[in-house]
Amino acid sequence: MSNADDLMAEVLRLQDQVTDIRGEALTPEAAKRAVAEGIKEAMADPAMWRAAVLAIQRHAQTEAGGWLFGGLKVLLSRIGWMLLIGLCVYMLGGWSALVSFVKTGATS
Repeated sequence: MSNADDLMAEVLRLQDQVTDIRGEALTPEAAKRAVAEGIKEAMADPAMWRAAVLAIQRHAQTEAGGWLFGGLKVLLSRIGWMLLIGLCVYMLGGWSALVSFVKTGATS
């Protein structure tokens, strides 16, 4: 007897035990219903979605080599600094100072 035959015999033995305990056989319809209910429960679970998002992020970072997200972080950081400096110039000198600052930065 092969391993597959031994495994199938064990599965059938366990199914017979379940049938004896519950008084009903596992029908294809019952299995389909149980799987559908399990999927619905999993889809309604916020923890499953958090885990899925984290797994997708990790996979994306691995595939992109991390450089994509690192570059995006650097870009957003630079934009933030430029906005902060522009805000400071505007607060000190108004629109005319901000325009002069931008023109000076653009020609340098």
